[in-house]
Amino acid sequence: MNEYGIYQVTIPLPFRLNHVHCYLARHSSTWTVIDTGLNRDVTHETWQAAFQEHDIKPQDVERIVLTHYHPDHFGYAGGMQEWTGADVYISDKSKKHALSSWTVENFAHNRQFYLAAGMPDVVLEQLGENDDMFYGLVRPFPQQMKPIVEGETYRIGELVYEAIHTPGHAEGHMCFYNKEEKVLLAGDHLLKKISPNISYHGHGDFNPLHTYLTSLEKIKALDIALVIPGHGPVFTEAQERIEELMHHHEERLAFVLDALEGEMTAYQISQKLFSRVLTVHEQRFAMGETLAHLNYLEKKGEIVVYRDTMPHTYRKL
Repeated sequence: MNEYGIYQVTIPLPFRLNHVHCYLARHSSTWTVIDTGLNRDVTHETWQAAFQEHDIKPQDVERIVLTHYHPDHFGYAGGMQEWTGADVYISDKSKKHALSSWTVENFAHNRQFYLAAGMPDVVLEQLGENDDMFYGLVRPFPQQMKPIVEGETYRIGELVYEAIHTPGHAEGHMCFYNKEEKVLLAGDHLLKKISPNISYHGHGDFNPLHTYLTSLEKIKALDIALVIPGHGPVFTEAQERIEELMHHHEERLAFVLDALEGEMTAYQISQKLFSRVLTVHEQRFAMGETLAHLNYLEKKGEIVVYRDTMPHTYRKL
């Protein structure tokens, strides 16, 4: 990656997925930051060490580019902007979700949403505390924001990349592709070791799994020699990995149908899909992923949903 002027900066995360890869990209004497980590002391310290290593002064940072709005990528963007004075580049859809997801209003919506999914009260309380924790991990919000637009080109390091809209893992998710060197800056769209979480949390895209699979097809059409991701190793086997991810979701859909006996809530189904003990943070992901698969099956006409009762229930057709 260094030959393209791109340097990896790995930021620790307080979760089972214990890191996020952010990047520094140099062109001449100016730098672009790609993704930022959560707003935590360790994040600022990690960035300070990276700036020192590459002899970067805060004013050398020209832009902060965000692949998507999830907190481990967006959370420190406001802090990074205060430190460097650089504009934040983010897609309009990502910006909308970034500014609305971690608000008191949305936390109240989350509670009703999880109630409808059949979550027990004790887990609901823990999720509420988890929401509150994230409030500080994404603030301050950045003030100077400019749009990343699909099809437009952006210089990142030594190469010029085309922005490609790849929603599914997150609405407004952007990848960046350089055709000459066949390099993909993938964010969380394409990861080597883990399957990107595809979740529905009660707002926005109702069928994110269909959206994600469509985005995978879009990326599959590209000639990719190197994938630079948001988590896990940099890798070369893009086409092979895309096939694996498509197959993984086919298997999960079959597993959801198999797990569905009689009428069940989304929470009951998620308990069958995720048998190990989950942290509250992981419970959120498990529920979101279960609902994304249920919504996909509902749209395909393979299950029916009863939404006139609380909690909602699902049955095979």
